[in-house]
Formats: sequence, C-alpha cells, structure tokens
Amino acid sequence: MKAFILTGPKTTEMTERPIPEIGANDVLMKVRICGVCTAELPIWRSGKWPMNDVLGHEPVGIVERVGQHVKNFAVGDRVTGFCHGSFAEYTKVDASMLSKVPDELEDIEAIGEPMSCMYSAAERTPVRLGETVVIVGLGFMGLGMLQLMRMKGAGRIIAVGKRPEQLEAAKKFGADIAWLPDDVKDPYLVSSGWDFMGKGLPVVVEAAGSASALSLAGDMTGVMGTLSVVGFHTEPRTLNIEMWNKKSLTMINAHERDKSNTKLMDSMMDLIRQKKFNARDMVTHAYSPDEIDQAFSSLISKPEGFIKGYVDFRNFS
Repeated sequence: MKAFILTGPKTTEMTERPIPEIGANDVLMKVRICGVCTAELPIWRSGKWPMNDVLGHEPVGIVERVGQHVKNFAVGDRVTGFCHGSFAEYTKVDASMLSKVPDELEDIEAIGEPMSCMYSAAERTPVRLGETVVIVGLGFMGLGMLQLMRMKGAGRIIAVGKRPEQLEAAKKFGADIAWLPDDVKDPYLVSSGWDFMGKGLPVVVEAAGSASALSLAGDMTGVMGTLSVVGFHTEPRTLNIEMWNKKSLTMINAHERDKSNTKLMDSMMDLIRQKKFNARDMVTHAYSPDEIDQAFSSLISKPEGFIKGYVDFRNFS
C-alpha cells in the first residue's frame, strides 16, 4: 500500500509499505478521507514524532477486514474514529475507537474524532437558558462550539475571530455579534484593577489554542463566570491568575482525552443526520495525498474561505 511518511521538517513523502496486519480486536480500514488537524501542525513543522512517521488521525473509511473478537463491525461498513497513521491507503484501528457512519452523511460530514471532542467540550461547558456566551477563535472547533452552545440554550452568542471572513462565517453559523479582537472593549473586557463588577460575560469559550486567544478569553470572563478551554494548546501559557482570582472565575479544561468514548461520536453523527448541526459547510478544502504538506501549510496561511481541510484518498491510485 501507499503511505505518506514524515521525512523531515514540513516534508512528507510517499512510500510503499505492507498492508497492516490486524489483531483480534482490530479493524483494517481502507481510508476514504482523513481530516487535517492543527494538533499535528507542530509535529509536521519539526519533522519529529516518536509515535508514528505517518500523520493523520481523523479517518473516514470502509471496513476491509475485522479481527476475530470484533462483533460490532463487518466488512463493508463505513466507519470513522481515532487512529494515528491514517495518511495512508489502509490503516489499522482498534475497534473500540470506531463509530459507524449513518448512510445519510457525506464522508466530509463524518470526520468523527474532532466531532467527539466538540461534543464533549459542549457537555462540559455549563450554559443557562438565555445566557450570553462568547466564542473566542472561529476555526472548525469554534464554529462547531458556536452551534452547540446555541443548542444548549444560549440566548446571545458573541463571536471573536482574527479575520473578517471568520466573522462572516460566524454569523452564518448563528452568531448574534461578531468582533475582531481589537473591537472588544469595556465593559466586555476586564484585565486589571478592581473595577470589574458587572463587567465581562458569564460564559466564555476559548477555541483557538493560541496564547492571545486564551488571554483574551480570560479577560472577557466576568465575575463568577466560566472560562471553557476547548483549544488544544501545545506550548506552556502565561495566565493572568491575579485577575482570575479577583473575578473568582471557574476554568474548565474541556479538551477530550478519552478517544474510546464512541458514544460522543454517535451523538454528533445523529445531530448531523437530523440536520441540527451543519458539519458540511465547515469542511472546506480538499487535498490529494501528494498535497499533504500544502494541507498543513493551509492551517497557517488560511486560504480564502478556509475552515477545515481533509486529504482525499477516494480517487487515489
């Protein structure tokens, strides 16, 4: 089979490898598409990762073979899940990490791993009916959280993003107000001093994974408010703990770690199937397997209309 290996900083090359041998609890998946995740961007940049030289962990594909102990999947099932090494024609997946894809969904609507993270983060983020929620960071996770916060009962949603086109996207997905970071002013911003009563917002979601977004999100959280950290942070951060103490805010680490909780994926698939969640319009850019480096570069350069990219193996030979 063809696999696309990380050979150095920002460099991916195609190689021939044997089709993986599966164990008793595994599934062999023929990959159809695989999402490109920002969490792997530092690995791609450095060219070093001890776990696997094949990146990609958000596959959607077809079951080609099942291990003898696998009962929930059969050859021919379309599945999605969490599996390192999915930028390849075939990948081996522990069956506990997989979820079936409803027939009604397109492949790009069914990229399950980030969807399960999103669902978990929404469950962990407390929202009262009619409450105002802020979303800082308007990429794939931020726009997804925006939709889920509305489902949970948010009365007003303020979206904060770095690019004007992100603000337009946020409005499309249901934001009431959309601001650039420099647009955020008093009384929505409290970063120092003692004049903070009645200022800030009750629920703030940070979904960018950057130092500036986390700082802004903390500054926008009001007294006794909740800061939900959904963004995946790959470096240490300096936090304004003095102000967080003064405001007595609650910080929730909303990043999902239990990748075997496939109920989260199943729940998201059902919301998408029922047309209650718009996943189709959040997956915007397709790349062929020989364009993997370009796909990662797009996470940095953000071409026009970019929200999320994926690598398409369906017509690759």
